[in-house]
Amino acid sequence: MDVFEIDLNSSDNIYQFSPKLDQVTRVELKSKLSELGLNSHVFILSSGTTSTGGIKGYALSKEALRKSAKAVNQHLNLNARDSWYLSLPPWHIGGLSVYIRAQIAGAKVYTSSDKWDVRRWVKKLENVSVTSIVPLQAFDIVANKIEAPKGLRYLIIGGDYLAGHLHQKLLKLGWPVVRTFGMTEVCSQLATEREPSNSPRLEVLANHKVKVDEHGVLFVKSESMFTGMFSLNKDFTYKEAVLQEGLFKTNDLVELKNNQLYPKSRADQAFKCKGRLFYLNDIREVLDNFALDNGMYSKLAVKLAPSEREGQVLSILADSKLMNKEEFLNVELRNLLAPAVIKEIEFVSSIQRTELGKVKKH
Repeated sequence: MDVFEIDLNSSDNIYQFSPKLDQVTRVELKSKLSELGLNSHVFILSSGTTSTGGIKGYALSKEALRKSAKAVNQHLNLNARDSWYLSLPPWHIGGLSVYIRAQIAGAKVYTSSDKWDVRRWVKKLENVSVTSIVPLQAFDIVANKIEAPKGLRYLIIGGDYLAGHLHQKLLKLGWPVVRTFGMTEVCSQLATEREPSNSPRLEVLANHKVKVDEHGVLFVKSESMFTGMFSLNKDFTYKEAVLQEGLFKTNDLVELKNNQLYPKSRADQAFKCKGRLFYLNDIREVLDNFALDNGMYSKLAVKLAPSEREGQVLSILADSKLMNKEEFLNVELRNLLAPAVIKEIEFVSSIQRTELGKVKKH
């Protein structure tokens, strides 16, 4: 059992940085953040942050983190009888929030310093009732045909898009999957399923109020709102959360119906091709399902590319190990993704991903 705890009542600040962050940058960043005059805050970096690519992160008040944790516990009926296994890094909000939820509920947290290995991981879930993972970890479960431990109440999956075929395979293996949609700006979960379901039923948590504008852009009013965002590249910058009538404008396009939220795309990933509107999540659904069904999951990705003629077109990234399937990929993907246009299939030595499995910009 891990005894890591955060003093949620003290005025001390906590700098929850990845151990991969170099010492020089760590010292400089901590110095800059300490000059902001904030108390009772946790400073955490966004996923994908590297020293070479520039630092981005958030200032989260302990009060906001506490309210988020309480709302998640109530939403999923988590209490002192539950026990967590930490499957995500605690220097990202998905992992850090596990400790806070458990601490508030009086629950145990089990963890390990071992590198991710799905077969070792599942053995550690024998006395655990809830854990959180990302889709890339979920794929390892399916690829190894691992059935769920009997005592597990929830396998929470978030952090990135979960393909429909992968979700269905997890359910068939008995995994109690609940999908979640969240963001660091609101200290983790924004909408989460209450129980496993074939069709998405992500219900907005009680600590948030949401609405969409005429374009489908999501606005959030939250008890768990971030205090500000910081960055460190050549210069250090800090900006407080900008609210419009108490609402934070996200970069997400969603549908709302009966307090249930259906993510469609990032606002900057909605695109027009030949005058027709597409959402990148829909493209990823088709691509990821195809990849899973053909033994290529995690070896294909997609990005947008400008085109003077069509507007925006697709560039498919493929692991170089698939070069012998180039003709097959060209034919199948152009048919599957039509009427969206594929500009090219670009073979790369490997598809670069963040710690949480998101595809980095190539």
